[in-house]
Amino acid sequence: MKAATCTWNTVGRRATLSGETVELTPKALAVLEYLMTHPDEAVTRERLLEAVWGWEYPAGTRTVDTRMAELRRALDDDPAEPRFIETIAGEGYRFIAPVHGEG
Repeated sequence: MKAATCTWNTVGRRATLSGETVELTPKALAVLEYLMTHPDEAVTRERLLEAVWGWEYPAGTRTVDTRMAELRRALDDDPAEPRFIETIAGEGYRFIAPVHGEG
């Protein structure tokens, strides 16, 4: 899958930005994959917790925010002027870059 300069390799489970491998934790990679497979959808923190960490995981929503900050740093995505991940105040996040390819 590709969104602007960001590519997600579903088979190799790795992300690249402008052709360079993006170093991310496994959970941050899972969050990126989830967002890219649900483009332009408002995704709540709770939904990400359930989908990525599992419903029994005792993490709070700040765990999601921490992984989102990691993703933004790695993708050089400014929350004030996002290219990839938009924050929806009081709700969650949305992957705003058009995604092409199979998920």
